[in-house]
Amino acid sequence: MIETIIAGVLAFAGTNIDDIFINTLFFAQADTGRKVRSVVIGKYLGIGALVLVSWFGAVFLQYVPQNYTALLGLVPMALGIREWIQYQKDKKSSDSSHEEEKPDVGRGFIISMMLITIASGGDNIGVYMPLFTGYSVWQMLTVVIIFALMTALWCLLGKKLSDLPGLRTFLLKYKHIIVPCVLIALGIYIIAKPFL
Repeated sequence: MIETIIAGVLAFAGTNIDDIFINTLFFAQADTGRKVRSVVIGKYLGIGALVLVSWFGAVFLQYVPQNYTALLGLVPMALGIREWIQYQKDKKSSDSSHEEEKPDVGRGFIISMMLITIASGGDNIGVYMPLFTGYSVWQMLTVVIIFALMTALWCLLGKKLSDLPGLRTFLLKYKHIIVPCVLIALGIYIIAKPFL
């Protein structure tokens, strides 16, 4: 059981170290409690989906080439482009004198966070699938609990980093540049990773 715990912690940390920065970006934009919860929910849904796909992959899809996971890079690229377009629209509408109050976009945070977590999870699937191969039900349950705890830790780290005054101010001031650039760069990296 100790080996399963160690393997779970190392697999999660090794495949999600880059997510701390993405979490920080999302938490910096979450200016309400609802949006903060939405980021956390989206993160859990994304990790849950990766674990489920990896488990099914370990059981049923052992012969599917992993190069196809590179196509998931299109998701963060599309989100980055959408973010830039939305910024341009908001900029134009703020120039008009009849600016309406924007609704809370908690659901958008959930979906965006979930999709980015899944899209950046090609390496997760590549690591989790062989890890899960041959695992018993108890070992899988142990790994799921470890991943849930590690996801909470990753969200906490992202939230704490986003609360640093200087960093938060910088991220909010330049988010219209940083977020699209990070998402598009992440997408390019995911697509190019199998060829590197």
